[in-house]
Amino acid sequence: MAQVEHQARKPQGTLGVVMGWFLERGNAVQNRTTVEALCPAPGAAVLEIGFGPGHALEMLSRKAPLALIAGADHSELMVESARRRLEPRRGPAALDLRVAEAERLPFADEAFDLVYAVNSYHQWPDQEAALAEIAGVLKPGGEVVLSIRDFRVDGRFEPAGKGEATARAAEPLLQHLGFEVETKGVLHSPKRATYLVRGRKR
Repeated sequence: MAQVEHQARKPQGTLGVVMGWFLERGNAVQNRTTVEALCPAPGAAVLEIGFGPGHALEMLSRKAPLALIAGADHSELMVESARRRLEPRRGPAALDLRVAEAERLPFADEAFDLVYAVNSYHQWPDQEAALAEIAGVLKPGGEVVLSIRDFRVDGRFEPAGKGEATARAAEPLLQHLGFEVETKGVLHSPKRATYLVRGRKR
């Protein structure tokens, strides 16, 4: 079980390839829900943190003609997998995928119009530091969206309601950094929901 949890956090090797497939299937509904909620303007520069195999980035690239599709993920395997996926499907956008932690984003200040994360925020070791990094790479008026899963019943991954609690705890952290914050819950089934914490940089 410990090995599975480690692979879910940072896929590596042959088992990591399998885990990437499971992550894509497991996050499919949440990815769709998140991308539907994102509204980047044509020509926007977007960044996903913890992009895994690149499913959400691919969907977003189809939604709007972007200038830059960027990503930060701490798994070298996922960076390579997402790069292979996105190179032929990114349209006119430039592609910049890097091995990096959320707390140390290797991008220039005020480089992005939109930064988002799907089902990874709860795994960041220092959420406050990561949100400060996001604030730094966002342009004034730019937007961050944290997509956080929430199980409605207790399960093997986490107790019921933990995702909602995580989302609510993110609100004051973003407000402290000068964001205008709004949170919305999307119910997928009686057992699972997604919380979208949306912050706009003043």
